[in-house]
Amino acid sequence: MKFLLATIMIAQLASAFRAPATTSTRRFIQSQNKRAAAFGVLNGESLTQQKYSHHGSSLRQHPFVSSTRRHMSDTVEEAPPAAAAGASTGYPFASVETKWQAYWKENNTFKTPERRTTNEDGTVTKSNNKKKYVLDMFPYPSGAGLHVGHPEGYTASDVMSRYWRMTSHDVLHPIGWDSFGLPAEQFAIQTGTHPEATTKKNIANFKRQLQMLGFSYDWEKEVATTDVEYVKWTQWIFLQLYKKGLANQSEVSVNWCPALGTVLSNEEVINGLSERGDHPVTRLPLRQWVLKITEYADRLEQGLEGLDWPSGTMTAQ
Repeated sequence: MKFLLATIMIAQLASAFRAPATTSTRRFIQSQNKRAAAFGVLNGESLTQQKYSHHGSSLRQHPFVSSTRRHMSDTVEEAPPAAAAGASTGYPFASVETKWQAYWKENNTFKTPERRTTNEDGTVTKSNNKKKYVLDMFPYPSGAGLHVGHPEGYTASDVMSRYWRMTSHDVLHPIGWDSFGLPAEQFAIQTGTHPEATTKKNIANFKRQLQMLGFSYDWEKEVATTDVEYVKWTQWIFLQLYKKGLANQSEVSVNWCPALGTVLSNEEVINGLSERGDHPVTRLPLRQWVLKITEYADRLEQGLEGLDWPSGTMTAQ
């Protein structure tokens, strides 16, 4: 039933985000606003009021979000008070969700199963179940909190995680935080606040919001890219690449932003200005570390054989 409901929710989300205004669209979005209001998931704002942010920058000009906001603003009436949440739908979100989310947390329901267990008599029992690794894109924990795009994508992977658990698979479904970023760095420069403090605060808020949405993550596997223990291993991996002759320094033409004091990707430069702050960006050669991924081009291409991926993704790879 949970799988069926979640599947229907995804279909309704897709319809609401792509179709013109209809009565069913309006009712669906209103129900989502009620649910969000009941839990405070969107910081007290309805879906139409929520300020979408990604890596600390506004997504309001993004075609998908602009279209979404237009359909919503055209169709959604003002959401009723949080106290009335669930009254018109017959589903008491606050009581049911709170009860079962507490149960899942107390019983560690979504813990990744151990593949090998040692019994009291010293014998070892191995799992015969198939394995599934369901990895979401780790969000950047901005100060704005979740935007509507986060639960839309995470709902799909959560549906599959639950389905595979129900079909006797051992599922690893972790979550983490892509927590290095210019927004935290710039905030630290502007306010004098150490980025560690703001990053931890933002992570705590994101975690609270995701847990209130009821996703089936194994929180014991939680990781942040700013954790010392995580960074240690990224440095170790770099050393292995260096020892293999796969990392070397070379002068490369890059997008340099003097105001931000860093190199920007092509996606972070819009009409010659930085996406964050609208600062001038210039192309100039800088000495950079370069990884020779071209050494593995043939193996990467061969690895695409047999994959059931969208043609656009295959072409990009």
